[in-house]
Amino acid sequence: MPLLKVEDALGDPAALATWHAALSNGLATDVPHDLLALWLYPAHGDAVLLGPEALAADDLRPPAPGPQLLPGQIRLLEDIVRDAGYGSVLGLPIRSGRRDVGLVLAADLRSGQYDEATEVTLDVVAQRLAPMLGRLSRQWSEGVGGSSQTDRMAALVDVIAHASTHAASPHLYLGELSRALEGVLPHDRLELLVADDPGTRMYRLGEDVGGLLWADPSLELAREHFDLPGLLGDRDTILIADTYHEPRWPRGYFTVAEPAGAELRAAIVARLPGESGAVYLLAGSIGAELFDDEDLALLRRVAGLIAGQVMVLVGRAVPPPPPAAPPGPSLLDAAELLATGPEFAEAARRVADLAGRIIPFDSVRFALRLSEGDRVVLLEPGERRALPDLPLVPVAGTTLAAVLLGEVAHSFQLVDGEARLLVPLRVQGRIHGALVLTARPPAILREAHLGPAQQLADLVAAHLELLRRTALLTPPYLPGWKKVR
Repeated sequence: MPLLKVEDALGDPAALATWHAALSNGLATDVPHDLLALWLYPAHGDAVLLGPEALAADDLRPPAPGPQLLPGQIRLLEDIVRDAGYGSVLGLPIRSGRRDVGLVLAADLRSGQYDEATEVTLDVVAQRLAPMLGRLSRQWSEGVGGSSQTDRMAALVDVIAHASTHAASPHLYLGELSRALEGVLPHDRLELLVADDPGTRMYRLGEDVGGLLWADPSLELAREHFDLPGLLGDRDTILIADTYHEPRWPRGYFTVAEPAGAELRAAIVARLPGESGAVYLLAGSIGAELFDDEDLALLRRVAGLIAGQVMVLVGRAVPPPPPAAPPGPSLLDAAELLATGPEFAEAARRVADLAGRIIPFDSVRFALRLSEGDRVVLLEPGERRALPDLPLVPVAGTTLAAVLLGEVAHSFQLVDGEARLLVPLRVQGRIHGALVLTARPPAILREAHLGPAQQLADLVAAHLELLRRTALLTPPYLPGWKKVR
């Protein structure tokens, strides 16, 4: 993949055309084409043709995303190009975060040139282009030229000075700073974080009581708080290309009250200079790999510019005590539901609903062994079928099997943002199953929730063991049972 700096694309159409030609030549072997069209969807305004320049004369207009392109929209564009005489046409969106920032379309005059392997290759190209186009779409102004980097930096300094003079509250100050940075450092979230004296809890500079906002009391993440000082170590800055691959990043820390898709995927952090060394400036994006080392250096310079004003804002505020947690559901309520429920299926469903307000999972299942073999049945809360009627699933060689055999005490896995937590179902020292909790990306479910998950498993284990033994005493599991004709 040929590299292109966004600043070059913004200020030099010739550099953009040269880069597009290099991209086309590089793809020619794996994706044969007579036409490689590439459009940009700026954050504001109509689609922009990045190449080839000659295509502009055909007035071929791509569909508009809202905020993502629909398959039917792409198929319609492919049909238009196919009607123009191209035998093979393939178009794919370029997605960054929650919106499509571009569209790539390859077309060849010969028929039958594109298959599934070609589509996979072009999809990889789209993923590689996503960070660059995501950044370009945020910085694109009227026309390719836009403002020069010098002009944008000068405007940034002016706005920082204006915010320091006129911002009446930390919240307004941070908002002004975020708007000023957007032109040179695209981001979806800008935060000023303050560590308490022991450095064990983080506050978000905002407009709450005392000017500081206690970090996420509603998430009950006391045991997995945002250990930003530990994440940085001895460094003053850090770049996280993709938070899904950083196990110490606390998912949901900033987005507990926001809709799905708001989780930050890329982040850069700079420590503000000062005596305390406990104030941090963080810029984050919902698109992965949006930032580079130059962005990190810019954030560090900005941190130096605002350090004095921020220290004044922090000095005015006194960190409030942690708010008292409102009374909510507890696992004791689950025990009562299981003890008083006349039907296990309905009681298990209500217990799962209650547990979901304590442990952040999306689905729960009980894996039960009906024999000494390597197969289990997976029982979901609310399932009314008898255990012998459920399909047996082989688990030999899996992590679930290791938990069932007691080889590992429990298991937590985080893969591409999806979390899976396994704890054993124990009765009188024996393991007869496992509780399986999963959470879709971006998952807030963490290893810190092992304790509550095991408590839940211990509460429900005896009821499931009774259900299991009942199933073993019915055909075809009854020892010595023979079918009577």
